[in-house]
Amino acid sequence: MNDLSAPPVMDPRWFLPLFALTWIGISGVLAHLSGWARLAKRFRARGSTQGERFRFVSGSMGRRPLPVSYGSCLFVQVGPQGFRLSILFLFRVESPPLFVRWSQVASVTSRTFLFLPYTEIRLRDQWPAISLRGKAGKAVSQAFAAAQS
Repeated sequence: MNDLSAPPVMDPRWFLPLFALTWIGISGVLAHLSGWARLAKRFRARGSTQGERFRFVSGSMGRRPLPVSYGSCLFVQVGPQGFRLSILFLFRVESPPLFVRWSQVASVTSRTFLFLPYTEIRLRDQWPAISLRGKAGKAVSQAFAAAQS
């Protein structure tokens, strides 16, 4: 007798649990590769923040040449004390919201890659660079400049 049934892994009842575990695993690995998990140890946001909000921002975090890209899933809030960075809840494994005070920012630079402008944020004593595109990046640049004067 030949048993032509599918292997247990292919059983539809296992799809959702395996998909969820894979999603959680990949999100956690990306949080560590990007440096987000490391930044969370020092800059984890506590409570709410005042400032201008930007939703569904694109950006990246990590070392060049292969930073982790966050396409339209970041939330940025820019205020007089610093900026808050969070990610869409679906990708939040090991990536809690961050709040970085302006005193912890080493530099904010406007750059271009393949004709696409972005703002690069370098933190004091931290290796991951944070890049933000669009209005959120410009707001971070302006607020940082204002905090320096």
